[in-house]
Amino acid sequence: MYKKLSLDELSKINNNLIAHLVSVIERERYQGVNDFFKYIFKEGDELLYFERGNVLLSLILKNNMIHIIDEVDKLEIEVPFDNKGKLNDLVKRFIIKKGRMTGVKTIEEILMEEFTHQTFSKALGKPYLVYDIETSLIKGDLRNTQYYLGYSFEEDADGKGHYECIMEEDLPAFVQKMLDFDGYIVGFNNIYFDNPVCIYNINGTQEQIDQLNAKSIDLFVFIHQIAGKKVGLNKICGDLLQVTKTLDSGADVEAMWKEWKETGKDSIIEEVKKYCKNDVRMTTLLLFYLIHYKKLYIDGEDFLFEPEKLITHGKVVEEKKPVTIQEQSLF
Repeated sequence: MYKKLSLDELSKINNNLIAHLVSVIERERYQGVNDFFKYIFKEGDELLYFERGNVLLSLILKNNMIHIIDEVDKLEIEVPFDNKGKLNDLVKRFIIKKGRMTGVKTIEEILMEEFTHQTFSKALGKPYLVYDIETSLIKGDLRNTQYYLGYSFEEDADGKGHYECIMEEDLPAFVQKMLDFDGYIVGFNNIYFDNPVCIYNINGTQEQIDQLNAKSIDLFVFIHQIAGKKVGLNKICGDLLQVTKTLDSGADVEAMWKEWKETGKDSIIEEVKKYCKNDVRMTTLLLFYLIHYKKLYIDGEDFLFEPEKLITHGKVVEEKKPVTIQEQSLF
């Protein structure tokens, strides 16, 4: 008999289920929870994982529910196959705690240490400004997409970095700053979306869009060029960095923005700011990861490259077309 627990109950008692799951994921060389469960059930709906000849975990997929059974502690949890967010959070917290106990640094800590030593500035050869924006969701109409707010990250003269919030009234000055910036403008889908939306919201010109795109490094475009796949920011950062978004989608941002406009509650706008700032953090860490590790790992495949390709492949602009609401949700 197994004791069935919810994920909340599991997190409140001493047990080794998450530790055993992490050991299996690491042993099988998967990039986190989502990558693990995406592939394992292709071999069947019931799987056993062993340690020293004894069954460690049993995994069963039934009626779109994943049953994870710890054969050592005699515990069982159920997780919806299409909603593994809470399980992923437990796994990430365990990995971080384990790293701190053993003195092993997280990927984020490793990358930020290198940043303080200006490793990434030297690799790119120029200064860089990373940014992201929050907007209304208007399908396929960049000209009428309303800018809400944005965040940027750039390196200070002393080698430290700082974030800046760009509200609606700050946008004209920020756009001019980007146009004058003697370095790279980095984003995730900024060539197709963020750049033109910013320019359109200040009644700018196509020439200004082209000028901004010419100095941009678009990590979404880069990954598409290198791997031949369109991958969302949340998935790629979750898999490679164990860092994810603070809200489920841009639709949440739009709803919160409208509520803030109606109520003026500071807590609402602060949540939107937190979401956007975290997106910039994710994009910045992804940039650092690509420079540091010189590889991508997506859906079981390795893609190796030299950092210089960030500049060439992250600047390629294919045939211009409006970004659909489905594609926008990737970012």
